[in-house]
Amino acid sequence: MNTLQQLGWSANFDSSLNDIDHENMTIGRVSTVNKSNCIVIHESGSKICELAGNLLFGMEEYEKPKTGDWVLFLDYGDLGIISHVLPRQTYLSRKKAGKEVAEQIIATNIDYAIVVQCLEIGLNLRRLERTLVQLQNCNIEAIILINKIDLAITTEQREVMNFMENTYGAIPVSANQNINLKLIQSKIHTGKSYVFIGASGVGKSSIINALEGSSKLKTGEISQATNKGAHTTTSRELYVLNSGGIVIDTPGTREFGLTSASSESGSSGFRGIDELAKECKFHNCTHTNEKGCKVLKAAKSGDISEAEYDNFMRLNREMEHYASSSKDRKQKGKHLSKIIKNMKKSGYKNR
Repeated sequence: MNTLQQLGWSANFDSSLNDIDHENMTIGRVSTVNKSNCIVIHESGSKICELAGNLLFGMEEYEKPKTGDWVLFLDYGDLGIISHVLPRQTYLSRKKAGKEVAEQIIATNIDYAIVVQCLEIGLNLRRLERTLVQLQNCNIEAIILINKIDLAITTEQREVMNFMENTYGAIPVSANQNINLKLIQSKIHTGKSYVFIGASGVGKSSIINALEGSSKLKTGEISQATNKGAHTTTSRELYVLNSGGIVIDTPGTREFGLTSASSESGSSGFRGIDELAKECKFHNCTHTNEKGCKVLKAAKSGDISEAEYDNFMRLNREMEHYASSSKDRKQKGKHLSKIIKNMKKSGYKNR
């Protein structure tokens, strides 16, 4: 059986509870979210739980339990009823696909994101930069893995690998050949939560299986026709490793739609550009046409690549667009609420 501390519990969560909560409720952590219920793990095992009516009908979608959330539930034997979702310390999100300006929460209460790319599908610096920017937005630290290094490596791939290792501290690994698995294990600590993210077929589930020394997670092969992986992981699932640490496996994602920047560190995710930006003449430099801009100077001299600079500017514009669209949506919502409130005051129901 797991203790709450092994599941990631901390004093920050405990401070949100009172004596009545401790006496009448069971504390648990959501491991899987299904269409009509959740699986919650707790000190005595796991429980299928449904949402209380006030949560089911009175909460926005992003407020409802997600994988990684801490919840309070009433235990009715074969079934539990979730009555409360505890405040989140962190959450990993992305912009929802399509034109809707809204966040999709992937996992909550995360300490680290393990970002996986692999040689078989191909390394993609632009995708990595996008992911790191969103992790900065969510205040989640990244651990980057380059999987399947037991395969043949081209000169171009070697150059990209070297850049990822030198710039972002990427770790070359092989789940199949157990290369550098001990190094990964040394970074996974009891009570800390790690979410695995990356495209389908990069080997997220295989790495988790290798860390656990089992084959409980389903894995698949890369399609020779499309050079893409199949979605063997179809939902977000939380596991407690025998060696300690909590991991969340996620379905493959091609890329993260960015949300507005909220990083407390002020970092962009582009480590080389962040260092240059500190030396810009103006603290609010936009890196577009200002005199004394170290980023522009580096781009023109070739110290940073044109592709990296272009991606940096593109992602900044994307975040600005999300922020402005989100603000506009909130203002429209407030305006509509005001209209409804005034209509109620005027007694429109009696007309």
